[in-house]
Amino acid sequence: MRTFSAMVDAMVRRGPKPGSLEAYGLALACVLAATLLRLLIDIVSPDAVPFATFFPALLIATLAGGPAAGVLATVVGGFVSWWLFIEPRFAWTVASKDHLVSVLLYLFAGVLIVWTTNQYRLVVARIDEEERYRRIVVDEIGHRMKNKLATVYAILRHELRGQPDIWDSVSGRLQALSSADDILNRGGGEGVGLQQILTMEVAPFGDGRLVIEGPEIDLFGKLPTVVALLFHELATNAAKYGALSNSGGRVHALLRQAGDTIEIVWSERGGPPVVPPSRRSFGSNLIERSLDSFGGSARLEFNPRGLVCRIVLPGPHATLRRPPPG
Repeated sequence: MRTFSAMVDAMVRRGPKPGSLEAYGLALACVLAATLLRLLIDIVSPDAVPFATFFPALLIATLAGGPAAGVLATVVGGFVSWWLFIEPRFAWTVASKDHLVSVLLYLFAGVLIVWTTNQYRLVVARIDEEERYRRIVVDEIGHRMKNKLATVYAILRHELRGQPDIWDSVSGRLQALSSADDILNRGGGEGVGLQQILTMEVAPFGDGRLVIEGPEIDLFGKLPTVVALLFHELATNAAKYGALSNSGGRVHALLRQAGDTIEIVWSERGGPPVVPPSRRSFGSNLIERSLDSFGGSARLEFNPRGLVCRIVLPGPHATLRRPPPG
């Protein structure tokens, strides 16, 4: 079904320009193909419906060549059928009232096919126009947001030049947001890969530091940006105090579906022993509260062997990636 739909869309979007010689040529080719097929049927069943093979020709001609090509195919197909397949054959006369009704019904059906198919073409054209406009708007918004983020970045760097610790924390979060926005803009509305976000956030700390187990998962809407910020906090903390603070540490990310939700278990191994903090930091609060507005959750567990973060993402915003049709 999807293959047929793709073929129809290809005919509409990549066919010849409506009203061009190529469109009219395509209409005549459709009529010729319908005539040859009807002649073959005539060998087996001479009394078959005269216009049976011409209706698909009208549909294809209109889909690919536009309404004018469809009208041309309707008129030429009607004359060809009248001349070759309606008794008496090879004459412009109608032998009975039934044949006259058949011709009139063909013309009515032909006009209906051309009109309906052209309405579909108009809808597709409107969708394409809206998509182009949306892409322009998204690109413009992304450009403006990037400029504003760069401005905020410059202001904060100037104001915090005497406080390097605070600046390092703030600048990292701004860079995580910028990187997530870049991925979202490239995604084209088709979802952003969770594994891609994970890899992006851990990659600066060296190759082979991250092991991901589980299926490909796509995130939608605003969730990728929040998840990127969450993983940035985890990776930064791991680099300061956890598994990424030495050369032998690793992060293991387990991804799995649990009912209508997606579960992620971030586990650190090979780092220094973990000691629960005496007070909650801003980063810990950010991690555990970041998904509240989405109906998700994140919970930190200070296991002595390594930090564990259990994350639950809501199903409407996170789904397993469907394999391409075979």
